[in-house]
Amino acid sequence: LMAIPVEEQSVSSFPNPPALFYKRYTDENVQSGLAPQPPPPVKGSYHAFGNPFDSQDSIIRSLEEQGLQRLYPQKYDRKTELKKLNHSILICFLELLDILIENPASPDRNQKIEDISVLFINMHHLINEYRPHQAEETLRVIMERQKKQREDIIFQVQRAIEKAKHIGKDCSDTLAQMAGTIRSSELFLADELSTSLGVEAKSSKQVAKISKKSLLGQSSVSKQDEELSSVIDQLFS
Repeated sequence: LMAIPVEEQSVSSFPNPPALFYKRYTDENVQSGLAPQPPPPVKGSYHAFGNPFDSQDSIIRSLEEQGLQRLYPQKYDRKTELKKLNHSILICFLELLDILIENPASPDRNQKIEDISVLFINMHHLINEYRPHQAEETLRVIMERQKKQREDIIFQVQRAIEKAKHIGKDCSDTLAQMAGTIRSSELFLADELSTSLGVEAKSSKQVAKISKKSLLGQSSVSKQDEELSSVIDQLFS
């Protein structure tokens, strides 16, 4: 982009279009260091909106520095002086109406308009002196709003933490209860299994005993059969 001459910047009635600036500050340009550096603070005299200014001037210049007439003393109460100026403007306006009614071509008309203009300039200057106070109050309100927003966020975070703790405690209690139930079920099943195994073992012993008796009985019958067969053989021999 072509650089803008300093002369054009100092006498321009309006600031340059924003596109000439924000397009230079892309993420890529900032990361690579290609974004232009901010201009240095202005020192000495300069022009803004076609008017000359000096960096050493106070934020609100006095009427004397601007070549204007002061209608109130150096030490004054703003509220009192504003009321006086307001009454003076009303009186001058009524006097101007009288002049326009009686003699519109009178030279006093221009003088009265000039007086009203000076009164409004003084009133406007007194009102402008409240600008620093207004800026301080605006900053205070902004800071209070930010403080309130941070307090609300902190409160919401704390409430979420308390809720999470409550949920965690409920889950822990539920898990402990489930673990107890599972342990009881395991013990019950173990007892049932032990009892069942004991009954089966007893039954097995009884079956074995009966089988043994049966086998012994069969052996005795077989022996008797052999003896009987032996006697019959002896009789027929």
